[in-house]
Amino acid sequence: MTTIAIHPSPLRSNPQVRLTPRGRAVARLAVVASLSILLLACFSLFSGATAGSKDSISTTPYVKITVKPGETLWSIASNLSGSGDKREMVDELIEVNRLNSPELVAGQKIYIPTRP
Repeated sequence: MTTIAIHPSPLRSNPQVRLTPRGRAVARLAVVASLSILLLACFSLFSGATAGSKDSISTTPYVKITVKPGETLWSIASNLSGSGDKREMVDELIEVNRLNSPELVAGQKIYIPTRP
């Protein structure tokens, strides 16, 4: 009678996974990235800002208008500033609208500051 002995394979004897230093770094990076994404998602949910809030609409500092034929920055500034300095208003309109020149074209849309 012959006896057959079965020895476990050396590859299957240790079922643990061993990571190289690079593998450990990648695993840490994955954990940090997922926690960062989770933290950002929670922060954006609980930041207190709501998309449909009426307060955000009423505090808009500018209103968009369409330039009518014959209107100039000076005439628009005259209507807005009343008895104030029109030059400052014209400068602000040029800066806000990033205009290359003070000339306006009928139909052009520009932003006008709203002041209480």
